[in-house]
Amino acid sequence: MNDAIASKPEITNNVKKILSRHMLADGFDFVMDFEKSHGSYIHDSFTQSKYLDMFSMFASTAIGYNHPYVLENSEWLGRLAVNKPTLADVYSQEFADFMEVFERVAIPKELQYCFFVSGGALAVENAMKAAFDWKTRKNFQKYIDKEAGVCIHFKQAFHGRSGYTLSLTNTADARKYEYFPKFPWPRIINPKLHFPLTDENLQHTIEQENLALLNIEEAILMHPNEVACLIIEPIQAEGGDNHFRDEFFV
Repeated sequence: MNDAIASKPEITNNVKKILSRHMLADGFDFVMDFEKSHGSYIHDSFTQSKYLDMFSMFASTAIGYNHPYVLENSEWLGRLAVNKPTLADVYSQEFADFMEVFERVAIPKELQYCFFVSGGALAVENAMKAAFDWKTRKNFQKYIDKEAGVCIHFKQAFHGRSGYTLSLTNTADARKYEYFPKFPWPRIINPKLHFPLTDENLQHTIEQENLALLNIEEAILMHPNEVACLIIEPIQAEGGDNHFRDEFFV
């Protein structure tokens, strides 16, 4: 508990007390004020303090809180928020307007088609399903009667905690994945950079890269016609940042 709260023992966080009756309320001690929070700062209605937000709701609030442009268009956003159509089946002009903007700012020429998924783990899982389907169909075209259901991944990876992604996640906190059924897919050494980036550390990283590539080749040989994909985070960020050299990716 932060010092501002600890110094006032008579103050009771009723929000946490109410939530704790029906859920595990082990989050932060502050009580976010939606109206007074702004930019990169969260206002605590419990202590009237404000905090610089280095968390950003798992990096989902890129423009901060109460952005002026968003507030100016809050009436329009509200009209959309009160309805939840299944966008794969029911279309609207607003959806088409969004797609035109998304095409202009975010869709690369080599990847023209979108499949929108609400959540990172399910996005990874959907990509894996597409890869499994694609590789299996490739096998069948070559008269190879074998389904391709293997995903090569790296140590210290975090890709989510849904069905398939549980088999990829292996970070320091084993409570996130240890007692769930998982696939025994190949797990490769992650040749991360070590800082300071001295000649000795760089040489060690290059040696680890070569070992990782050998591990990948071995995994493919051990699972003939079964490897559908390989997944890696450009920056592994669960419990600390692990960076890789550009040369390893190419």
